[in-house]
Amino acid sequence: MTYKPSVLPKGWGDDLLSHFQGIAFENELATFVNAPQWQQALLDVATVLNKCASYAIEHVLKTEEPSAILLFLTANNQFLASVRSVSAGHCLPTYPTGRATVESALYSWYLSTNKEAALRWNNKPTDKVELREWGNEFRFSSLTKKLGTIDEMLAAWAIYLHQVAIDFGAHPNKDALYSNMEHEDGKDGALTIKMVTLHPWNRISIGTMKFTVETGMIAIRLFALGFPDGLQTLNLAQDIPRLANNLVHLQKTTKFE
Repeated sequence: MTYKPSVLPKGWGDDLLSHFQGIAFENELATFVNAPQWQQALLDVATVLNKCASYAIEHVLKTEEPSAILLFLTANNQFLASVRSVSAGHCLPTYPTGRATVESALYSWYLSTNKEAALRWNNKPTDKVELREWGNEFRFSSLTKKLGTIDEMLAAWAIYLHQVAIDFGAHPNKDALYSNMEHEDGKDGALTIKMVTLHPWNRISIGTMKFTVETGMIAIRLFALGFPDGLQTLNLAQDIPRLANNLVHLQKTTKFE
């Protein structure tokens, strides 16, 4: 299923890159038209994240140490990149930005709750022993362990999404490498390998869509945990369960071709 705009700039699609960009953009439009429920799910998460980002921007100059806020804004930025990729069917590159969303939000939470840690994070040592200690503190597994002492389920969710991202392309591995490859028989009987850059609407793209929605949702959860004033001011306590319930319903009602 495709959806083409009526007006395009002269020369658009005549070269290799704009041809690819054109197809990707048409896929984004097709997602908007033909998968409105998933488009709405992305929009709902993006709307809440934007609300959080606006709050963060208002407070960035009012805080002594802005790293936590800036890291959350980075998480929001990475989420938007994931949205564009997955809406275009550009599934494999969605996972690195999804991983960055989770990591940035997790670091934002940790630094928001520990000013001394924020100072240490901004002053990476050069001494080998001190650098090892610094790395141990700011390792993803160390932060999720700290998160687990506060919210065990949230920490488990972060670990799960992080691992999914790695398994599907955020780090080079065999499974991710072959997930976007297909083979077909040539006219002469020879086997031809085809690299799928933009996936059609299928189980892979739907699974990537779900992953993207969840990375935005966990960023909201971590923001609420790290900035409790924002949790109250923005009424996130109502948004968070609503987004979760919507995703559960969407998974139950999505039909696979």
